[in-house]
Amino acid sequence: MFNRAMWCAAGLLMLAAASGLARAEESPISFVSGPLAGVAAENTKHIEEQAADGGGIVRVDTATFSTRELLAYVDWSRLPGGYSWRDSDSLPSLSRMAQRVFKATGFTVVRGDQTSLNGYRLRYRIISLTGASERCGVFDLQRRSHLIQGVVCTTAGEAPLMTVLQGLSINNVIGP
Repeated sequence: MFNRAMWCAAGLLMLAAASGLARAEESPISFVSGPLAGVAAENTKHIEEQAADGGGIVRVDTATFSTRELLAYVDWSRLPGGYSWRDSDSLPSLSRMAQRVFKATGFTVVRGDQTSLNGYRLRYRIISLTGASERCGVFDLQRRSHLIQGVVCTTAGEAPLMTVLQGLSINNVIGP
């Protein structure tokens, strides 16, 4: 399921990066402050699949957001019932996804850290893409049955990842 979601994410990011005009769509994911405040969600997707053990429905919502300077992709996944996400490091996969989207030949980790944001454990890294002008921040926010992950990229200096994430709002699940 995670690998399928990552390939879907890569496809959506490529579509967002390539399309000049994308139409606004309904999404539970939005930004209420920061550089993406009020920017309409594009390329939204909602998926519901039976959990591998048959114990309920796994729900996934994705959306992209773009301005002249920023491109962001957010994936919000929820597990059913009392299930919790296993502790896994998705930052390498997210970094490779950014590399593929911008057709870079590689990436360099500038820095990374772990902290908390609005009650979620946040792991992130800032990467510089080799052979492309973008710099990206990749992130993984995790709390019990909720997993929020994605990419924020810019060509204008370093990706303002923390500023963008502080403005993230998802249907009374996370918000400033």
